Amino acid sequence: MDPAQDALIVVLKSIRDQADAVLQRIEHAKQRALLWKCAACGHTKHFTRPALAEVAAPFPRCGGATFDPVLRLTRSLAKT
Repeated sequence: MDPAQDALIVVLKSIRDQADAVLQRIEHAKQRALLWKCAACGHTKHFTRPALAEVAAPFPRCGGATFDPVLRLTRSLAKT
């Protein structure tokens, strides 16, 4: 193969590996999060330790039972 094609393959595999690592971190973060946003009213519930969505529900203001995790990118993720 052409050296340029080999270099391109290496770069694309590196990008794929980085994307897989980020997706795994996101999936892990969905299980537990410090911040959960109510799907009904949009208010954010804060925790001091990572908590499951079941712990966040029900929300006292609106009675909402579904929450979405608020993911914050860490510096290590932002640089990669």
